[in-house]
Amino acid sequence: MACLFKNKFIKHRFPAHLMIVLSSVIFLFFTASDLYSQESLDSEIAKALRKIVKCEKIEIKTKTEDNKSGKLRSLLIRLVAMPKHILPADYVTLQYTNPNLDLTALRKSNNFKIKSYSNFKIGMLVSEQTIKNEFDKRAKRLNFRYNKFLIKFTPPYIELEFDIPADAIPLKDRKLVEKFIRNKRLEGYAALRLEVHDNKIIASPVKVILNHFLLPMTLVSELKKRVNPIYHIPRIRPFDYDLVKVDIMKQHIFFSN
Repeated sequence: MACLFKNKFIKHRFPAHLMIVLSSVIFLFFTASDLYSQESLDSEIAKALRKIVKCEKIEIKTKTEDNKSGKLRSLLIRLVAMPKHILPADYVTLQYTNPNLDLTALRKSNNFKIKSYSNFKIGMLVSEQTIKNEFDKRAKRLNFRYNKFLIKFTPPYIELEFDIPADAIPLKDRKLVEKFIRNKRLEGYAALRLEVHDNKIIASPVKVILNHFLLPMTLVSELKKRVNPIYHIPRIRPFDYDLVKVDIMKQHIFFSN
């Protein structure tokens, strides 16, 4: 009787083990398929964006719904080192929530299109060194002469220390400050706040000192009108956005929508 029971146990044990093995293989297969599919989608999106967006590197990260419907829960796009003649930004990050991606356009025409989404965020990170390099490049292009021009980030301000020959300033602007000119120079200090409206950067001076004279705010306000906007941030195709927030950090500026 014991022998008979043993034989029955052996006959039923192997099918049970086989079922476990097969289940494990099927699970691993579908897991690998999902992973491959997601990695393939990330690669397809990056390939489509490279046709339009010129930068050093494009990183894509997608997340699907937990219910295996295949719908995307989020799409994260990171653009590294934009060309400086297009946008002096070190990093641009774009995040879509619940994006409805046009897969037909992506796979047939290699075009990136999003039909709809529930939320969209964009952030641009610009380093202090990039700002300094951009200023030097523009100064050379405009033949703007200066003896000293230092830029320092001290949140929430950008501080400037400068020593500029008076004749380097356009005559119409020089007349505004002519009574503060000493030894044909404009030497001093300025503390600025930055604002951004409709992708236009506005510099708002909170204090300006010229040759040891604190400029009255009425004069500072007039200077603000004349120099602004100091920069217009171009939109990166194929994305549509308006930047409205700016944060000055220790060594970076962060723009966002």
